[in-house]
Amino acid sequence: ETSLRFDSAQRKLFLHAKENFVSDDNVVLTVSGKIATDDGRFSGKAKLRRKFFPEINTRVDMGAKYESDIEQLSYGASARKTFELSSDGLLSVDLKAAYAYAPGRKAHMWKSKLELSQKIFNFTEDQDLRLQLGYDLANKQPYGQIRENNWTLNTNFRDTWSISYDL
Repeated sequence: ETSLRFDSAQRKLFLHAKENFVSDDNVVLTVSGKIATDDGRFSGKAKLRRKFFPEINTRVDMGAKYESDIEQLSYGASARKTFELSSDGLLSVDLKAAYAYAPGRKAHMWKSKLELSQKIFNFTEDQDLRLQLGYDLANKQPYGQIRENNWTLNTNFRDTWSISYDL
C-alpha cells in the first residue's frame, strides 16, 4: 500500500508505504514508513500482533510496536466491536478501544472511539464512497472521514485535516 499524504499540522507532503505479512495462525507483521518530500526525513513503524477473531464483527489484537521517530517500543491490546444497523451491512457503529504501555518511558496510553459509518456503493459510476463520523473519548473531540476509491479526507472539525491519495 503506497500513498501520498498531506496534513495541515505538519504542512508537509509525505510518501507513505505499508505492507502486512500474515501467517496462517493470524500473526501479522506490519511494516510502514514515510519519507518527507521536502527534506527526505524518514520515519517508520514495525508492529507484530496476534489477531483473535471470536466473531466476524469482533476483533481483538495483542502485540508490540516500535516507532523509529520517537525510538519507542510499546506493548498493547486493542478491540473492536461492529454493530450493523442495516440489513445490507452498509450502515454500522464501531466501538474501538486500545491500551498500550511503553516500558522505556513508563507511559500508559489508551484510546477509545465510537464511529458511525455509511458505505455508498456506486455513488457515481465506478466510485464508492464511505462517510464516517466518530468521537474520540480519550481526546474528547469529534472527527470525520470521507473516503472514495483512492482519496481520503480526515478532519477533527476544528483545526486539523489531512488528505491522502492511494497510488
